[in-house]
Amino acid sequence: MPSATISIDGNSAELLPERALFITSARALVVADLHIGKSESYRRFGVPAVDGIDEETLTRLGRAAMRAGARVIVVVGDLTHSAVGIGEAEMQRFAEFRERCSLPIRLVEGNHDRGVGTLPPEWMVDRVRGDFALGGVRFEHEPPAAAAAAWTVSGHLHPMLSVARGTRSVEAPAFVVDRARRTIVLPAFSKFTRGVRYEPRAGVELYAIAESEVVGPIGAAA
Repeated sequence: MPSATISIDGNSAELLPERALFITSARALVVADLHIGKSESYRRFGVPAVDGIDEETLTRLGRAAMRAGARVIVVVGDLTHSAVGIGEAEMQRFAEFRERCSLPIRLVEGNHDRGVGTLPPEWMVDRVRGDFALGGVRFEHEPPAAAAAAWTVSGHLHPMLSVARGTRSVEAPAFVVDRARRTIVLPAFSKFTRGVRYEPRAGVELYAIAESEVVGPIGAAA
């Protein structure tokens, strides 16, 4: 599965088609917005939802970490969706994932995580409120409003880009690399999300994920 390589302050990083960022020097797999329990949340409010979303999400996460050779997983917010979506089945499912994938997980608390409260100890997640840094890169759930002193990786917005495929156009999850602001916004890792549509513009590199391939940069002109 072809990825794309970018450089941030001399650090090599890969944009992976699994919807993840891999920082080579720190061996860190960085993801955002898994929204575990979202399907269950919808069902409890009487809204039909697709089955198997959490299983697919966690399977893809484990495979991405293995393929990249990661030593740590960083989640930049919204690991979970809501308190009503975390029942016994969801707790057991994530605990089973941790039995298969024992890498350290650091969670930067997102807006959805705040409503869930304490995570089960079996999940073995190191939860951080605010932000933290690793290998010279800063992690924060919501993208900073102004240019950052250090490169900052965020999520929250679920970026999407319209990609032409022959005679048709599809909405694809996208990475947004803003070199002026020194920020990277990751696509939502969960496939059960809507997002903010981005258009190519000067100074911002967009990388779309289309058919298991990272396409870009798109709109990188200064």
